Amino acid sequence: MFQNTDDNYKKYFWKRFFILFTPIFLIGIISEPYISNNPFFELEDYGAFIFFLLFYALVLGGISAFIISFAWRLKQSKE
Repeated sequence: MFQNTDDNYKKYFWKRFFILFTPIFLIGIISEPYISNNPFFELEDYGAFIFFLLFYALVLGGISAFIISFAWRLKQSKE
């Protein structure tokens, strides 16, 4: 029986992405003083909070995707 490796990769990736991304994201957000200690006195504070939140999500999502893709390549090279 033939299975498409793209389908296997998609299943592998999405099963592991949020398991890896969520703790890394939460630790990154909690440890960032500009996000956790933001006073929210002015409109710029809200904008900075959203910017840093989206920036962390994008960067840490990319790092998580890289780690999972690298793990997939290692798994494929062993088979």
